[in-house]
Amino acid sequence: MLIGAAVALLVVIGVGVVWAVQNSDSGTSSQSKGGSSVPAPDQSQSVPGGGGASPAASAPSSAGPSVSGAPSAGPNAAAEAKALDALLTKGENAKAPIGNAVAKVRSCPPKTEIDNAAKVFDAGAQQRDQLLAELAQLHTDNLPGGADAAAKLKDAWQASGDIDRAYAAWARAVSAQGCANNTAPSTADLGRANDLNPQATQSKKDFVAKWKPIADTYGLTARTWDRI
Repeated sequence: MLIGAAVALLVVIGVGVVWAVQNSDSGTSSQSKGGSSVPAPDQSQSVPGGGGASPAASAPSSAGPSVSGAPSAGPNAAAEAKALDALLTKGENAKAPIGNAVAKVRSCPPKTEIDNAAKVFDAGAQQRDQLLAELAQLHTDNLPGGADAAAKLKDAWQASGDIDRAYAAWARAVSAQGCANNTAPSTADLGRANDLNPQATQSKKDFVAKWKPIADTYGLTARTWDRI
């Protein structure tokens, strides 16, 4: 009887161990099946330039630095060009015969003719002064290249007026002193006129170069430097 009871006890213990092991395995399995999984990281944020990037942030800017072109003509450009052309015509028509008067004085004519030549120089200087005054009243802010052209014209007319005044003073000196050996005396005023002549010529040529594209654009008269 003692042996039978021991065997029965061993059977009960064995059944209990088996049951405990199976129950433990079942619990582990169910916990594994019922647990929450960790979400995968967002690949669009972890990789620079990924699919989640904003189009506005990744798109290159198409705007570049602005390039300024040549200045455009204003609404009054044609009128300003015509006004300057009219002043040039006025100056050309009123231009005093300075070259002839210089040759006259050099030839040592009678005193009255030398005095008349001095008056021609005076008239030439007055004409230049009047043209300069009218030029100062003209507007060139709408005319591309107009301001530069007007500046060169101003230089040319100022130099020409100074030359005329120097010639006038020289002619009066010749009238007062007379000629020696049929040769008009040279004076400081004549030297000044001779020095200013190349400057005036260059300013006239510079003006003509700047005036030509304006004249071509608006169908105006092209000028030559010797008639400025």
